[in-house]
Amino acid sequence: MVRNINVIENAEKYLKEFDIDKSVEELFSEFQMKVNYHSEFEEYLKLNGINQRLELMQRNQRLLAKRKLFTEWYLMLNQNKHSIKEILIDLPELTFASKRTAQKDLSSEATV
Repeated sequence: MVRNINVIENAEKYLKEFDIDKSVEELFSEFQMKVNYHSEFEEYLKLNGINQRLELMQRNQRLLAKRKLFTEWYLMLNQNKHSIKEILIDLPELTFASKRTAQKDLSSEATV
């Protein structure tokens, strides 16, 4: 059984419900940017041999370590393009974590 999903309609509803001043196209463009960042990060992990070490960890530790690495990588990639404040706004949305968690990841308080 295939469920018919109207993504554009759902996106419009999301934008309206949360009073976000963007078009559907801008929202999808933002999603694509996030996908690109995650793809680029995965490539970074592979090139630097970090994936093998992460795979050996237990799942919880691996996810925490990967999120922390992504946070550090994103900061390094964007520190000359954006202010820290802008980066701290972006990170929770990119990692699906709270702003406080992103700040902890950057300040190395997160336990891995």
